[in-house]
Amino acid sequence: MNAVISPGEVGSEILGEAYLRLDPASASQARTCVREWLGSDHPAYENVRLATSELVTNAAVHADRGRACDLVLFMLVRMADLLLIEVTDPGGALSRPRACDAVPDDVEGGRGLAIVRELSGGRWGVRDHGTLGRTVWCALDLHPAPAAEPCA
Repeated sequence: MNAVISPGEVGSEILGEAYLRLDPASASQARTCVREWLGSDHPAYENVRLATSELVTNAAVHADRGRACDLVLFMLVRMADLLLIEVTDPGGALSRPRACDAVPDDVEGGRGLAIVRELSGGRWGVRDHGTLGRTVWCALDLHPAPAAEPCA
C-alpha cells in the first residue's frame, strides 16, 4: 500500500457520493452511480466500475453490523490524472482489509482486493477511524493505457 491519497487535495473534484445499505446488493447500485457520474464512454469506466464493485462488496461482507450506522459511503473523486474511489463502512473489529496473493480456484471469495490492487497499480489503502469505521480507497488512472490484445 502506498501513501494515503486524500480527496481534499488541491485540484480535486468530487464527481459524486452516495450512501448505500450495508448489503452486497448495494454493489449494483454503486455501479449505477459510476455510470451516472463518470459516463460509460469514459476510458476508465470499466476499471472504476469493477474496483467500485469489489470495494462495496467487501464492505458489505466484512464490516460489523449493528453499529449506529449500517451504511456505506461511496465517493468518486477526480484528482489531476487519477480517479479516487473511497468506500467508508462501519469497520470490523476482527478484520483489516488485505489483498491475498493466492486464492485456491475452488474458493469463492478472497480475490476482491487483489483485483483492486492490480487495477490501481498498488495505489490503495485503508484509513481506520476507530469506532467510526474505516475507509478503503484506491486510485486509478484517469486515462488508463489500452489493454493489450490477447494472443491468438
